[in-house]
Amino acid sequence: MTRALVALGLMLLSACGSNTSLPTPRILSVEPDKATIGFSEPITVRLDAAFPIRVDYAEGQAQARSGTRVWFGQWEAGVRELDEQGALSVDLPADLGAAAYDVRVALADGRETTSPRGFTLVSQDAGTPDAGPDGIPDGGVYVADGGPEPDAGQDPTRPMGEGDITGYEFEPISDQDIGQPFTITVRAVGPRAADFTDKVDLSISKNNGNVSPTSLDKFVGGLCVQSIAIDAQGANVVLTVTDRFGVQASSNAFKVK
Repeated sequence: MTRALVALGLMLLSACGSNTSLPTPRILSVEPDKATIGFSEPITVRLDAAFPIRVDYAEGQAQARSGTRVWFGQWEAGVRELDEQGALSVDLPADLGAAAYDVRVALADGRETTSPRGFTLVSQDAGTPDAGPDGIPDGGVYVADGGPEPDAGQDPTRPMGEGDITGYEFEPISDQDIGQPFTITVRAVGPRAADFTDKVDLSISKNNGNVSPTSLDKFVGGLCVQSIAIDAQGANVVLTVTDRFGVQASSNAFKVK
């Protein structure tokens, strides 16, 4: 004997006054079990239940009694129909907000069953991430947060400004002969020293004659190696460089003989 016939037999026994009780119903599924606010399609609640039978002896018929009710939380849903397989088609209550709801079903004879948190309603903006290629979620649309841009470093083409060079360094100068060219090395110091290619003025300490040339214009990458000459002799000769922003530096004292 099939399960359906057993259930029908139990129902008929109950209708005829037998003391045999009907089994407790059970919710098999809620379809769909999740939707967004505003969802208007019917919800299907599938039951495993033996429904109470009304017997009409005059007509010789036995019919399942109507009166099955469904609640989502404390809100009762409208029942559209109950099919032969025990599936209820119901409308969601209009007042439901975004939350998880217990689904409760009560049969006409008072037997009940509940599916805890059996249905979830979410707000319109709580949907799933955007689907990328092949339907794989891609994590949504990226929106920049306006944070700091990566440091691209100094622009070597930008003209030198005040503070880009903070000083200069001479390599030590040994004693020299009057009128004889010799090479000096001067190095720029500062945040943009590596970009420095400007010209600087070159001068000699008082009472020590003249220096030629009177400027250094061979800076490459902040370093200048240039030949100069001094046309007078003396002790404690000092060379000084000055840039257009007034930054100065002096060499060690040396002798020209």
